[in-house]
Formats: sequence, structure tokens, C-alpha cells
Amino acid sequence: MQDNLLLFVVITGIVLAAAAGGWYFWTRAHVPNQAQTAPQEAESPLDRLPFRAEPLSVTFYYPVDGMLVAGTASASRQPDLQSQAREALAAVFLDERAAQAPVLRDLKLRALYLDRQGTAYVDLTSVLQQSVKASAWDEQLAMYAMVNTLMQNFEEIREVAFLVDGRQAPTLAGHMDLSRRYGKRMDLVKQDSGI
Repeated sequence: MQDNLLLFVVITGIVLAAAAGGWYFWTRAHVPNQAQTAPQEAESPLDRLPFRAEPLSVTFYYPVDGMLVAGTASASRQPDLQSQAREALAAVFLDERAAQAPVLRDLKLRALYLDRQGTAYVDLTSVLQQSVKASAWDEQLAMYAMVNTLMQNFEEIREVAFLVDGRQAPTLAGHMDLSRRYGKRMDLVKQDSGI
């Protein structure tokens, strides 16, 4: 009788251990963990930049003698791409040489916005709150100074659109169509400019 009782206890222990092990593995296989159930929002390369305290060297473009010329400036490093792109573009407007160029001297940068598709929206305003007067070539050089500066420094920016005072406008100085988006034009840059 004792042998039967001992055999019963051993078999019951084995069955309970097997059941507990089976239950453990079944729940691990059928109940998702927190990492699987939490919604994962894909982080865009437009959201973050590696942030370091040292200044960022920026290549910018400005018109000289009917072509664009490359220059370099030091910009304060920003924690996100949108702020960094705005800081880089501000270098064009802060540079004394660029400030003498037709169109650029009459404009100031109000804001810069980036969307997730890589379009940079450059929002400009007239310094004197009146329409900008310039030739078609000067207007084109001014626009591509901004486009090339953004696209040369930030590979995430795929195209540039322009706004005037926060709204879509037909043109800056009466020649270039602001309803379209622009890509960089390195053919407008002087070859001996260092870039």
C-alpha cells in the first residue's frame, strides 16, 4: 500500500510539473509581450540629429557676378533637423556678401518648416514690406542660393518650396514661379568657388 501511495505521489508530481511547464511555454507563445503590443511609431530621419555642443560648419551659397559662389559659416548646432536647417539658411542672410545681392538684401527669413516627405518650406518676408524688384536672373540666383544651401547640407531635404508671409505667393520678384518645388542646381555654382 505504501508502494502504491509513493507511486501515486511521484506520478502526481510529474504530471503537475509537466502541466506547469506546459502552461508556462503556452503563455509565452500565445501572449505577446509589451514590446510586441506597444504601437511603434517609426522615427523619421527628420526628427533627430546627433546633438553635440560644438558649432556646425555650413556650406552656403550667394550670388556674385551672375553666378553662385560657395562660402562656409559656423552655425550653432540644434537638436532637430528643422531648427538646424533654419540655422544653416540663416547663414545666407547673415553673410555680408550675400546681403549685398539683389533679392536677398530685400528679404528676411521668417520661418522654415519641414514635412516628413523631405520638403523644406522656406517662409520669407520683404524687409521693407513692399514688393521685391529684380531681374529674372537675380531672382533665380537668390532662390537657388537658398535651395542649394539647404540641399547641400541636409540629405534629408529632397525639395524646397517657398512661402511669402506664411502664404503661397505667385513669385518673389515677378519672374520665378513659387507654386512649384525646387531641387538643387549646382550648374549655377562657379566651379572655382571651392565646392
